[in-house]
Amino acid sequence: MKRTRLSKLAIPSENLVADWLAFNADKAEATVRTYSKAIGNFFGWLADNGIKKPRREDVIRYRDELCSSKKISTARLYTTAVKVFSKWLASKELYRDFAAGVGTPKLDEKSETHSREALTLSEAKAVLNSFKGKTNVKSLRDALILRIMLNCGLRSIEIVRLDAADIEKRHGKIFLRVWGKGRSGKTARVEISKTVYEMILDYLNARGSKRAKGEPMFVSTANRNRGQRLQTQTVSRLAKATFRAIGVDSPTITCHSCRHFAATQLLKSGCDIARVQRLLRHKNSATTEIYRHDIQEATDNTVQTLSDILDCA
Repeated sequence: MKRTRLSKLAIPSENLVADWLAFNADKAEATVRTYSKAIGNFFGWLADNGIKKPRREDVIRYRDELCSSKKISTARLYTTAVKVFSKWLASKELYRDFAAGVGTPKLDEKSETHSREALTLSEAKAVLNSFKGKTNVKSLRDALILRIMLNCGLRSIEIVRLDAADIEKRHGKIFLRVWGKGRSGKTARVEISKTVYEMILDYLNARGSKRAKGEPMFVSTANRNRGQRLQTQTVSRLAKATFRAIGVDSPTITCHSCRHFAATQLLKSGCDIARVQRLLRHKNSATTEIYRHDIQEATDNTVQTLSDILDCA
């Protein structure tokens, strides 16, 4: 981001932007990159339009121009970044919340699909099988992380926020207390299977965990930051490394592909949309419906059926 552009504004310096990005460092690495790019784009737009003190109507105009020049999903991300940054500035009493009340572009759920694909069942099994026979702490940790994402649909940010003491038994079932995306604390309870529970115990015991309050569930094994809470970037890297090791190397296969796997496999097995929504903790069922749309798209043989009819004519 160019200092010359920022210096023309009556709002933040580069240092403030850096502080804001650092404030969001616990978010997924891709999210922080998007925030950085989006804010740079917004400041560039302000400078190009000679706006030094942005107002709500400026943000609305910026959003509308984004909608006409970029994909709606991108316009949503960029607008959201501006809103988050504006709200942060106001919380620090550095500037008014100039984006308050600005709505994000509406996503067309029927036409927009995930840019990330789900792992197939055979790929998911290959991921888990790749850790068989490995008993070192890092392998136990990585196998557990991937199993939780595949089995429970947790996001990478939810994985790193888990603590060793976040296990809860209620009514004969076992749960993890989860700090969900966009939440202020551990307000969600996600059920885990007996297999996942036993894997957690194996990993924590191998690590010598005391299950103290505030102790991270997953910690680094690297010499530089050994024992410290794992970061989302590390989770992303270990997932990609595992995928490549089983022969799956695609930019559309990411950590989210494990969550996508959980949703699509449940829907394919006949699980109703409400139960899948509850597992994934989607606020709106329309978000969950995207997964069903992806399944329908993948299994749609309409064109081939017509081709077969024509070939037999």
